[in-house]
Amino acid sequence: MNKIGILGFALIILLGFAYFLSKKNSDTKAGGSVITDRGFKVKEMNQVNKIVIKHVKLQPMVFTRKGDGWIVNGKYVVDPAVFIHIIKVLTDIKLLYVPPANSSETILNSIKNNGIQVDVYEGDDTPSKIIHIGSDTPKNDGTFMMMGGSDQPYAMHLPGLAGGIRSRFEQPIENIRDKFLFHHRITDIKYIKVEYPKSNKHSFKITQNMGILKIEPLNIMYGKKSDINSNLLKAYIAEFESLGAEKLINSYPLKDSVLSTIPGCIIELADKGGRIIKHKYYAYDDFENGSGPSRSPGEMRFQNRLFVLVDNGDFYVVQNRVFGNIFRGFDDFISLPKN
Repeated sequence: MNKIGILGFALIILLGFAYFLSKKNSDTKAGGSVITDRGFKVKEMNQVNKIVIKHVKLQPMVFTRKGDGWIVNGKYVVDPAVFIHIIKVLTDIKLLYVPPANSSETILNSIKNNGIQVDVYEGDDTPSKIIHIGSDTPKNDGTFMMMGGSDQPYAMHLPGLAGGIRSRFEQPIENIRDKFLFHHRITDIKYIKVEYPKSNKHSFKITQNMGILKIEPLNIMYGKKSDINSNLLKAYIAEFESLGAEKLINSYPLKDSVLSTIPGCIIELADKGGRIIKHKYYAYDDFENGSGPSRSPGEMRFQNRLFVLVDNGDFYVVQNRVFGNIFRGFDDFISLPKN
């Protein structure tokens, strides 16, 4: 190799090394290593056993894994349909752009004053990842975020989502909690008692013993000596396998006024494990319209929505397109005479 070739080869090596040093220095000036600053994504969600979300304006939420699901604040079952939106951010988030240096101070102040901190744990007492979430970007196409231990913010986004992701971590606990009011396997039900306080002739109780279902009126004077349709009984208790509310509304301002009225229906369910739950249903439409509580099963089914008070004090609103079939009267289970 001649001298010109050797010098050319050496020059290429020096230029490459200079570029490496420049790139490394640039990343360091941006606030640390690329791995530290852009390591937002959780690679193995099945290794995560706890997630803590801290907000300056909302109560902290501590999510802990329990079996195939999650518990929030050590007490409430988490709604998987809501929690998946948080998981998607942690597992699929991507870099949108690096904010210009002249905007970094404003972004950092926003995170400091109104930021959301997300701590991700993978089995240890120390979080494996700390993420700070700031405001959404000016174009609302992403959200400013920063890794714990760094001072370099990034604009991050979720591919396929037209908008920011901050709102997913800014939900009150009522929105996060599971909203299933009934989630019982048919074989686990011991009895279901359905009362209509203002129309007692429709009230009844269904009991199950060794797989055999029986029904009796709660007021014997309304009982009829007729054939009971066992298929209708089976279909009825099957309704209680999966019934979820539209919304948890413990902060509803007129809650006390609703509860001062007579409920249209009271349902009590006991399972074979000894657990008893009791719900009181109030007509939403009638209350809003000032027409008073509904009386009969038919009037209950006519409502678009219903208020529900459960035995632990929680207050929900449910849609009748979901719950309507459980408002039945004793006569609904009697077989019609054959021609």
